[in-house]
Amino acid sequence: MKFVWRKHLIICLFLGLLAVPIYFLDRALLGSGGGGNWITLDFRGLIFWTYITFIAIDVTVSSIAVLLFPNSGALHIHLGSMLLSVILLVAGVVGYEKLRRLAIANQEQRLMESHRPLINVIELKQWWYVPDESDPTEIRVNVIVHQSGRFAGNVTGEQTGPSGSTTTVFESTNGPESQRWVSSGQAFTYVFPLNVLTTTHASDVRITLYLFKAPSGPAPGDITKVFMRSPRRDDDGEYFYGVLPPPSQQGK
Repeated sequence: MKFVWRKHLIICLFLGLLAVPIYFLDRALLGSGGGGNWITLDFRGLIFWTYITFIAIDVTVSSIAVLLFPNSGALHIHLGSMLLSVILLVAGVVGYEKLRRLAIANQEQRLMESHRPLINVIELKQWWYVPDESDPTEIRVNVIVHQSGRFAGNVTGEQTGPSGSTTTVFESTNGPESQRWVSSGQAFTYVFPLNVLTTTHASDVRITLYLFKAPSGPAPGDITKVFMRSPRRDDDGEYFYGVLPPPSQQGK
């Protein structure tokens, strides 16, 4: 019995001392932090701490096995415990990653539910070109807001070519002086003067409307709603997306 425990302790000591060269191997391979020109990932300590976790599992499993099966031999027990330790380590990493993803998904879901009442705080009733769609100088929108705040916005028109590349046709020139304070339930018309960059027809128009809580600068609770032809993103609690209706004729 004592011989088995002595051999078990010698093997555990050897595995523990093996952590020293593994530490320097980790620093040699991952000491720079990894990465490249466009992304930097820090993997320092990955090999070392994976090994330490493996040894901790192996020592625990093998010690229990020596206590329960002293006649099996320390070497055979450690070989079996190493295999079981690898399985437990992989299962633990996979389980942790699944739990982490589940926690993130639940957090995002709670955030979405808490912000769901804000989806329709800004309503775009209609919009139109001035003087007309073929030669616009302005875009005007009829809006209703259901919270008070500082209102602002911008407009972008783009043309998508056959190859999928996009060209900006026009963009709004609204400055900070065009922002206005609005009250809850207020309906109004907002004007976007345009800077026309090319005479090409804009096949895709995006109208972004903002409702800021503070008289100046950003603040918690600010709302941004993007109206576009085909929204491809879900509301994330900070940015909301809506389908842009076809342009009206002079707001009628």
